[in-house]
Formats: sequence, structure tokens, C-alpha cells
Amino acid sequence: MDETILASQISQARTAGYSDDEIITFLSKQDQRVQQAIGAGYKPSEIIGFLTQRAPAQAPVAASMAAPAVQQPGVPRPIGVPEPPAPAPVPAPGMMQQLIGEAEALGSLATAGTTGLIGGVQSGGRALAQEILSGQFGTPDAARRIEEAVTGGMRGMTYQPRTQTGQEVLQRVGGAMEMLPPVLPIVGPAVVPGAAAARQVGTEARAMAQGRQALPMVERVEPTLTGVPAAAPVAAPSMVMRAEQPPVAPPTAAVGRGSAGAAGVPVEMERRAIAASMPVPFTGQAGLTKGQASRDFAQLQFEKESAKLADMGQPLRERGQQQTATFIQNFDALIDLPQPISREKRGIGILVDKALVDKAEVKRTDIRKAYREAERAGEMRDPVELDPLAATLTDLDRFEGVSKNIPTIRKEAQRLGAISVDEAGNLQPGTLSIADSETLRQFVNTATDWTDRREALFGRRINAAIDAATEGKGGELYKKARKLRADFASEFENVGLTSKLLGTKGNTDERKIAFEDVFDKVIVLSPVDEMNKLRRTLLTAGPDGKQAWSDLKAKGIEYIKDASFSPSQRDAAGNPLLSPDKLQKVVRSLDESGKLESLYGKKQAQTLRDLADLATVINTAPPGALNTSNTSSAILNALDTGTTFLLTNLPLPAKAVLSEAAQYLKDRKLKARIKDALREPTQE
Repeated sequence: MDETILASQISQARTAGYSDDEIITFLSKQDQRVQQAIGAGYKPSEIIGFLTQRAPAQAPVAASMAAPAVQQPGVPRPIGVPEPPAPAPVPAPGMMQQLIGEAEALGSLATAGTTGLIGGVQSGGRALAQEILSGQFGTPDAARRIEEAVTGGMRGMTYQPRTQTGQEVLQRVGGAMEMLPPVLPIVGPAVVPGAAAARQVGTEARAMAQGRQALPMVERVEPTLTGVPAAAPVAAPSMVMRAEQPPVAPPTAAVGRGSAGAAGVPVEMERRAIAASMPVPFTGQAGLTKGQASRDFAQLQFEKESAKLADMGQPLRERGQQQTATFIQNFDALIDLPQPISREKRGIGILVDKALVDKAEVKRTDIRKAYREAERAGEMRDPVELDPLAATLTDLDRFEGVSKNIPTIRKEAQRLGAISVDEAGNLQPGTLSIADSETLRQFVNTATDWTDRREALFGRRINAAIDAATEGKGGELYKKARKLRADFASEFENVGLTSKLLGTKGNTDERKIAFEDVFDKVIVLSPVDEMNKLRRTLLTAGPDGKQAWSDLKAKGIEYIKDASFSPSQRDAAGNPLLSPDKLQKVVRSLDESGKLESLYGKKQAQTLRDLADLATVINTAPPGALNTSNTSSAILNALDTGTTFLLTNLPLPAKAVLSEAAQYLKDRKLKARIKDALREPTQE
């Protein structure tokens, strides 16, 4: 046995109130050398002095204790060491000693189920509250510490027999108590119920009498020393036997962060820098908390749980409310670039339509003027052989049943003389002037529904055949007019989105796209290439067109904002609640389609991405850190309701325990930690 550890344990036993006689009585049952020293006439104080101080004057004691318990044959006895007398037989306890022992055992059992249980609940409640605040609740280490606190509280409030007879009686009772099942385990290992408390006392008493340690829960308190909290009376058998056992390493708590030390610092700094770079910075009262910036599991758990406290959590809740308000301000700042005139969908649709119609009308006027000039100059009288048109219509004959513009155009071309049908039913090319060819081309544009993909495809093929026939014909004025007309078709007729915005249903005045649906069709539903063509059209359509595009962009930001905030749920400050998942989803959708940068440019698009990432950083926590079911509150309630009546329906002051725990939650340490969580790194 390590004499240093033994000396330390003897010192602790003395501090706990055990006399030298009691300590030596116990040691004599564990080590025959101590029995020999007693038999040689050494006093308990001399033996303990030798064991704790190893003074030179006590060398005879060392010789005596070092002597073997049984003299070996052929080995001379050391000089100066008398032969130890045979140990006196231990007398049977008298009636008075038996009564005292039974009274002590009864006191241990009574206090284990009453004051011992109260002490366990009180200590366990305080430990539970402390683990919740530290962010370690739920880990193996936290369960161990709570268990140790309960055990220590029970021991401190449970009477321990001081006489040998009392220990023996309690040992016998403990053997029977071990057969009892656990009663109402409230929080797993965190709370030991009354029957288990009685078994604990009985088991320890039997261990004291048998000279062994049989308390697995206690072993985890101090593996290399006593196994008993210092505040409780320490049994000498536990001290001695624990010194002979190897130390047990406590389990390691799980670490929430993926990196530690310097590796985690740049990420935290980067998050704070991004938050500070927003149009409306997340700084000061809206700055990231310590847990949000670091994403540390334990810190986030502490912040989320502490925010639920009525008074103490108010600063954390206010920080969250201010951050939500800052998100709203950032979206408003992005909307205000430049200041939109209209934010209502119908108003935006009307403005877009006006800009498109006005620009299209200007283009048509220019085209008509150019054709008139070419006609006056005689450049549109030249004959044109329409062989390409006859070949194209012959090829498209098989599609007449699925595209209604083909038979209509064929009939008009035959009327104008561009084609004819021979006796065999085959199409033959005809000859038209350039002017009549242009007339036929205009008819094709009118007869084709450019919003229908099939009709638009066949309409473009027929126009391409007419253009091939007129290629190189006429003079410069005609060529100029022809180019203007081709540009118009490319901008307004061959783009499905623009054509739909300007088109009507059939022969009616009803718009194909209602004003209220213009935003959704342009920003949400259209392909990015068609949206980009419309953007070029609007931005070259004068002030109205530019304003219409600005309104579409602003409504796009508002669309992201509306998709991210709840229309009905609000926080205590009246701000709508932000959903990080929905914000990420809508930003990612626009980004993957290419519209985010097309609408807002690289810089503003990155700002929107950063806002979505910040929403995740601020409003979420790693799995397990956020206690959505309020488990901690339920556990505290369980301490009140579950431990109030145990064993004999004895009412216990659990409300007082919870009051103490609540008082602990309000102490200066918690306030300081919350303040530290809200402090920015630059703040002193």
C-alpha cells in the first residue's frame, strides 16, 4: 500500500471526526501488522504517528509492523522485537451494546429515507441547474456530477453508525434491503429514490464490516481517495481499500465544435466581419453573440436555454429581436436601390406593359417610315422567286393538324400568288414583288401565336424562307427597312416572354398575362435568358422602362423577404419571425437559375447570400443544442412532483429546493456569462 495515500486518508478520517482508537480498530482488522503493533504495547497515537509522519523515533514501530504475521521456520526474530502475544478474543456484544447498535442502524435507515433524501434532492437540484447553465447537461460527465452531488447530499444528511455493533446490524439489514427494487427513478442516475438510499446505507455498512468497498456510485466521486464527499463522515474502510485500487479515469465530455484553438478563430472573425459588412450592419445591439459567431455547441446550448428564463434571459431575447429587426432593415435597404415607384404587383404589371407598348409602337413607326421611303424610291418593285417558300410549306404539310398557323399561311400565300398547286397536288413556287413578299411576311407574324412554342417554331421557318427569297433584292433603303423589321421581330415577337406580355387571347382584348401576374411570370417563372432579353428591352425603353425594371428588381427583394418571414407569428417586439430555411430556399432557387446575379449583380447577389447564411448562423443551433421540448423545465418540475411522496408518502420541501435552484439561476455568475455572450470582441 502507498504510505503517502494511506497517510492522507488517515488525515481525512481524523478531520471527519474519527478518533485514533476508531481508526486503529478498523486498521487492525485489515492488516495483521497493526495487530502485532497493538499486541507489542504501542498506543494508537504512536502507530498512527508512524503511519503519517514516519519519524526516526518510531523505527521500532516500523520493525514491528514490518514483521511477518506468522514466524517462518528457520528465520530468526529481529533483535529488540518481542514475540507478539496472541490477540485477545473479541467478546460478544452485551445487551446494552446490542440495543445501541440496533438504535444506530434504525437511525441510519430513518435518516436515509428522510433527511438523506432531502439532502440528495437539494444537492442534485443545484447540480442540475448548474449543468444546464454550463451547457453540459445531457453529457456523461454532467450525469456523473449530478449523481455525485445527489450521493454526497444523501451521505451528508444520513446518520452513520459509530459503533461496531451498529455497523454489523446495519450490514445485516443492508443485505435484505438490496433485494428491494428501485422506487420511482425520476431522472435516471441523477436522483436516487428512498429505497435505493436505504440500500446504499446498508451496503456501505456491510462494506465497513467486511473491509471492502461496494459502492460503485461513490467510487466515481474520487477514484483514488475516499470515494466520499469531504463534508460527510468518512469511513476508514473506504479510505484504506480505495488506496489499493487503480484510479478510474472519468468519461470525457463530447466536444461540440469541429475545431479548437487557433483553428476556430478565423471562422468566428469571418462571421463577425460579414455581419458588419451588411447594408445595415449586425453590430452593437444587433451583433452576433459569442455562440452565434463561434457555433460552439455548449455556448449555443447555454444561450438558447438561458433565453427561456423569464428575467435573466431578457437580454438574450432582446438581442434576437434586434437581429430580426436588422434583417428587415437590410431587405428594405436593398429594395431602396433605386427608389421604386410601385410595389404592388398590378401597378408593376401596368408599368411594364406601358414601357413595352410604347417602345414597340416607336419601333413600328420607324419600320413603317423606312418601308415607305424604300417604296417611294422604287426599291420594292423587283420580282422575287419564292422557291424556298414552296419547299418549306411542302415540308410542313405533315404538321397542319398540330399547328393551326400552317394551313392559314399556306392559304394566304396561294391567294397572293407566292405558291400554286399543280394537277398532281404539288406546290409550285410563284413570283411576287418585294412589297408583296413583305405583305406575306407581315401576315405570317399576325397569324402566328408566338407564345405557342410549336407555332412560333413553324412561323420562324416560314419567315426564314421568305427572307431567303428576298436576300440581296432591292436597294439600300429596302435593306435598311428590312433590318429594322428583323430587329423588331427578334425583340418583341421571337421572345416568348415579351410576346406574351404584349399579346392578347385570340381575337379578344383580354391580355394573355394579367397585370397582377407580370412579376411572377418575369422574375419567378420565366427562363433566365428570356428575363435577360426583357431586361434589355426595358432598359432601352426610356425612363418608364428603366423604372419598370427597377420596380421588378425591388419586388424581387420583397418576394425574398415575404417568403422568409412568417405572415402571422411575431416576436415580443412585434417583428415577424424569420425562417432561415425558407430564406435559404428562395435565395438558392434564384441563385441556381442564374437570376440572382442577373437581377442584382455580383455584389448585391453576394449580400443576399450572406444574409441567408447569417440567418442560419443566428437562428439555428447544432442538433441537440436547442432543447425544443423544454426538457430542463420538465426535469425541475419532476423534482417537485416525483420526489414529494416517496416510500412512506412523506412530504418533502421540493418547492424549497426549486426555489434555491431558481435563486442560483439569478446569481452573478449567470449574469456575467450572459453579458459575456453578448459582448463583442472589441468591447472591454
